[in-house]
Amino acid sequence: MEELKDLRQQIDKTDKQLFKVLAKRFALTQKVGEYKNKYNLKPQDKKREKQVFTQREEWAKEFELDSVLAKGLFKLIIKKVCQNHKNYKNHKRP
Repeated sequence: MEELKDLRQQIDKTDKQLFKVLAKRFALTQKVGEYKNKYNLKPQDKKREKQVFTQREEWAKEFELDSVLAKGLFKLIIKKVCQNHKNYKNHKRP
């Protein structure tokens, strides 16, 4: 049982690190949203999204992760980022 407890503690620690990285990513995308708003660019960039999905799929393979999971995760992230950018353009905070 002690081994299971230790493994779960490691999972919790890793999950916390994931949230820290995700928060950093969203802080960076907020700056992108501010830039887009400043220069009157569209909130969504389909070309960039395609590049992200292609690169993330390659990274998933590199780290032996399920590419369907990686794609789904980044679909959710990008959807939220685009929503935040649209809200920012409409002068609402995410």
